[in-house]
Amino acid sequence: MEQTYSIRWISPESADADAPGLLALIRGLADFEGWSEFVDISAEEIAERAKRPAPPFRAALAQDATGALIGFATVFVTDFTYAKRPSLELEMLFVTEHWRRHGVGHGLMDAVIAHARTGGYVEMEWNVLKTNARAQTFYRQFGADVQPEWDRWGLVL
Repeated sequence: MEQTYSIRWISPESADADAPGLLALIRGLADFEGWSEFVDISAEEIAERAKRPAPPFRAALAQDATGALIGFATVFVTDFTYAKRPSLELEMLFVTEHWRRHGVGHGLMDAVIAHARTGGYVEMEWNVLKTNARAQTFYRQFGADVQPEWDRWGLVL
């Protein structure tokens, strides 16, 4: 039997219903990456953020035929200092184990790229773990590549 899924964007109207499932997926990604101890957001906080007039993030949600969330991609806007158009940062993209290699990741990435193109963004950027060769291969399918002139730095506060 063919497995079907659909992709939609979280909205202020769906935020309360979507937030618990999105939080479960965020925890799944954190477990996969070994960052579980850093997840300190609640479903209520996710819903509140998604309902803001200018939400700090947007989330593309993949759901199966029953409506259960099976994957997500979150993005946020950054102003590009020397360009008049903003940049779109892909913060997270995750698909549950069962649904990997069924096109869900491609569907999410296609939705994000379409959003970036229609939104007039100058570029998209994201991080990939150096050890995640599958993700690197996946992103290259969309024409993306490592930016060797940059190292991403961070400071945990």
